[in-house]
Amino acid sequence: MPLGDSITYDDAHAYYDSNGRNLVPAGKRTAYRSFLAYDLDDAGVNYDFVGSRRAGYSVKPPFDPDNEGHPGWTSYQIASHVYDFLAAHPADIVLLHIGTNDHSRSIKGTKKVISEIKRFAADHKMKIKIFVALIINRWLFDRKIEDYNKNLEAYLASLGDPDVIQVDMRNMLSGRAGDYLENTHPSKSGYKKMADRWFSAIIDYVQ
Repeated sequence: MPLGDSITYDDAHAYYDSNGRNLVPAGKRTAYRSFLAYDLDDAGVNYDFVGSRRAGYSVKPPFDPDNEGHPGWTSYQIASHVYDFLAAHPADIVLLHIGTNDHSRSIKGTKKVISEIKRFAADHKMKIKIFVALIINRWLFDRKIEDYNKNLEAYLASLGDPDVIQVDMRNMLSGRAGDYLENTHPSKSGYKKMADRWFSAIIDYVQ
């Protein structure tokens, strides 16, 4: 389950004109998910992306477009719904990149997301691996995101839980290299870097 906000779904500000008209159809929105799918395909890994949303279904090569990317959502909103998301679309791996829309140093919402996933796993006697991203910063450096990541890193280390795995995406993207489409969202090259980082983190588990 790719889980998060617009960075998971692929809903950048740059996709809309000055009148708010959508210039990019959902079928073309892939974020990191298409690149991750291609990485998994190349490695011969069987997988099934799950979620209530579909985006990227028109691109070629085709890939599984299912996801739980919710543009504009905070970690608190994700926390309020993730149990139901998993009930409708059970997953044994969750890829979590959340917190950009919180505009806060606090990780309370993200801690709640992780707690709710663990609660679902316990209630249903499942084992769910949660890959938690230290999230990408903005093109124009955001101190709150840096502090959020530091707090999240400390929390994940304190858990000592082998089913909750940190994935460090903090400093991967470069504006000069064209990794940002605008201040918040990656370009295709930025999403490719995110996908490769997810892939490197999960490949030992999925094999």
